[in-house]
Amino acid sequence: MEDAAAFSRASPRAPEANTVKEDLTTTEGNHGRAPSTSSEGLSRSSSDKRKRKDSSSMAVQRRTEAAAIMEYDLATSFEVTNELQTPTWVYDPVEGRTLWGNEAVVAFFGKTSMDEFLAHHMDADFAAKARRAAAGEDGASQAQWKLTALPPSSPHRDGAMVGAALTIRFRVVSVRGAGDVLLVTANGGMFDSIHTLRSLESLHREMHHAAPELDDSLVGAPAAGDTPDHWLHDSLRAMEMLKTSPIFTFLFGTAGDLLTANPCAVAFYESYFAIRSQEGKQISLQNILSVADLGDEETVAYPDGNGPPAASGEGGGGSDATVTALMDHVRYVLFDQKFESFRIQLKMAKRRDPKKHRWVEFEMWAARDPVTDKGAILVNQTNLQETKRLELELKGKHDDLRAKNEILQSELDRANRDKSESLDLDSTVDKTINLLEGIIRGNQPTEEELRALKRALRTRNLRAPNRLEEMLLGNKAGFEGEVGLSLFEMLNPNTKSVPGQPLSARENSNMRRSLSRNSTMELDDDNDEKAEGEALEPAAAGPPRQPSAGAAVAEVLETVDEWFFDAFRLEECTNGHPLSVLSCHLFARLNLYETFQIDDAQFFQFCLKIEQGYPNNAYHNRVHVSNVLQSMYVLLTKGLGPRLAGDHEIAAGLLSAIIHDYEHKGVNNDFLIRFQDDLALKYNDRSPLENHHVAAAFEVMVTKPHDIFKQCDPEVFISIRKCVIEMVLATDMKIHFDVLGRFKQIEEKVREGVEDLMPEDVSLALQVCLKCADIGHCYCESNVHLRWVQKLEQEFFAQGDREEELGAVAKSPLMDREKAGITKSQVGFFKIVVVPLFASFCKAFPSAEPMLSSLNRNLELWAKVEEEQLEISEVFEVAGADQTMR
Repeated sequence: MEDAAAFSRASPRAPEANTVKEDLTTTEGNHGRAPSTSSEGLSRSSSDKRKRKDSSSMAVQRRTEAAAIMEYDLATSFEVTNELQTPTWVYDPVEGRTLWGNEAVVAFFGKTSMDEFLAHHMDADFAAKARRAAAGEDGASQAQWKLTALPPSSPHRDGAMVGAALTIRFRVVSVRGAGDVLLVTANGGMFDSIHTLRSLESLHREMHHAAPELDDSLVGAPAAGDTPDHWLHDSLRAMEMLKTSPIFTFLFGTAGDLLTANPCAVAFYESYFAIRSQEGKQISLQNILSVADLGDEETVAYPDGNGPPAASGEGGGGSDATVTALMDHVRYVLFDQKFESFRIQLKMAKRRDPKKHRWVEFEMWAARDPVTDKGAILVNQTNLQETKRLELELKGKHDDLRAKNEILQSELDRANRDKSESLDLDSTVDKTINLLEGIIRGNQPTEEELRALKRALRTRNLRAPNRLEEMLLGNKAGFEGEVGLSLFEMLNPNTKSVPGQPLSARENSNMRRSLSRNSTMELDDDNDEKAEGEALEPAAAGPPRQPSAGAAVAEVLETVDEWFFDAFRLEECTNGHPLSVLSCHLFARLNLYETFQIDDAQFFQFCLKIEQGYPNNAYHNRVHVSNVLQSMYVLLTKGLGPRLAGDHEIAAGLLSAIIHDYEHKGVNNDFLIRFQDDLALKYNDRSPLENHHVAAAFEVMVTKPHDIFKQCDPEVFISIRKCVIEMVLATDMKIHFDVLGRFKQIEEKVREGVEDLMPEDVSLALQVCLKCADIGHCYCESNVHLRWVQKLEQEFFAQGDREEELGAVAKSPLMDREKAGITKSQVGFFKIVVVPLFASFCKAFPSAEPMLSSLNRNLELWAKVEEEQLEISEVFEVAGADQTMR
């Protein structure tokens, strides 16, 4: 057949409008030849009529015994058989002429129209068999009929049908106006698999209910041992799947000629070629592949890497030579090399808008044509647009990373040549400002400096150190292996999970086992019971009484104004309630109850509620929060001082410290994001822990009986709430460099002698206060500081265990208890985070210098451990014995 219309036709009985009906047989490739068939004409006479009546009486009697005679209409009743590829016709054995035929039999006999077919006379052998069947002779309803010739116009003239024995079946049916005649079907040879090529299941049901005898004639008897209709139903359902599938499916000959295709594929390419002014263009594998420029690497891809070799000489793109070469390669891959499949991806113009493009993939398999048993190519076409977009996006990112890596490598080589071991912590903003200041002073920057700045300005985080990635991932001294990787993961806002550690299949299946829904952390039930049992009712006038052991508590609280504080001692002498005791003490000492009209007894109950919300994590627990609270108090009163830290700022600062880790889960944000915890989903992967801390705490704060600001001016509460939110969110280390970079502007103002800072400057100063307090253990007494580091290491190991439980391919860096933990990373952490943060704060507020001196002493101890390869306990035990509380 020459075009797609020859392979699919619209049926007058189709269930859906505009449905393309495919012809599942081909007329090309069935080469057969036979001379014309002769036939015997029978003259019509009264004796013939009597003979016809007598010969059919037995068949009529058999039908009427079981049911009433069903009379068919010649014009309409048999149209349904046009859906079949089985030659079917209605034959009058008495008159010896054909009354009707379906499209398949018209084509089979090489006729161009129904009228031409009706003028064709069957041969004498057929006529004799038909008369025996009409007479009801035993076994005559099915017979063998051997064709000896076909007309030249028959598509089967040169095929296997010449000389083949056909199985012809006869069924006596009653036709209105013609009496009893024969319904004839022909099977055999190429028609042996006709049953598998039946149309929709609905067609079968329609035929069965409307004309059961007709249906039986067309279908024939099932093979021996088959369950009735089982084999037929499977075939029909397979056909239904093919017809309704939205995936384009084709069967091509090895030359690329179309044998068949499902309706949506035919309809699409007929429309596609028509829109491109190629209406009538044959649907072939060559024409489909030529829709893209095959000579352009940007429009064609071979995902399995088995594409044809590069074309030599001129010509290319979609030229005939290129398409021919590709077809030769497809045949070679599938039939000679016997690859399982061959895939090619093409960028083709969209059907409705040729200016736009989409990617599609063609996957091809070696197959057999069930009609001719010759080789064929089965092809599926699928839309690849979204997958290709992601692939190209990843390729672009890979190219960018490769370019950045080349730049970093050149800079690293230069640094190695210079033998410079100093850390460059200046951000891109710092370098830009320094360069501009130099220009103002009359210094002309070099071309290399300008190029370096141009490269630096391409980074997303302009306030991070300009060479942070190189420093942390360059395997430099102090940042080897997992140490640098851990710091990079913690500080890089664009890092969602550990580089180089993909999710395993098990981990993927467990991603939705959220900590929020299946928490492994438990509150300290014993402490909670003690809190409820030992919380004394406060006196009518004055603050609530503290838990027992008052003398020991008072002794610890006497050190609350000092830079060095031991929250572990407070936790011991308050019987597990360091946070509520310290909070009430500070609010009373600073007269904040009266200032903000807070009921002291209600505030005590609020603090107990918040304290109970801190789980028994190794590090992020109520003791840590108590340490942060005391550090925040000292930083506010001795660091910022009364000029910047008034009542509003102090209340907001202390409150932010109290709640800043409320309901902490004992894992970091990267864990929550990696395993799609409810908090990560709720807050769109942006600081899920910090957002939860402040949101959950305020939910308590505005709910009775813990609404401590109910008597306060609403505007004052709104102002405090805004400040608290900003401070708590700033504790996310992912934005550490952004906060620190903006804070350096305050340093400039201090150096310039500016006394009155803007409100946004004060807010930023408060954020840095809480950040310093959050890692305040770094300037604690060395033995206390070591205890905090060991606590944090335990919590990290617990997270690593949790990752292993969820099937992680690899644990997060420094969280595998079988390896070194964060005690190995302290030098790097101090140099990258701690020292620059506290140094910047002390430049703006020099009264905080004592804590800077103390943390530098702890840094020296960690450096000694690392450089001399000493035991940690050795170094810190000696240091702890020599130090006294200051």
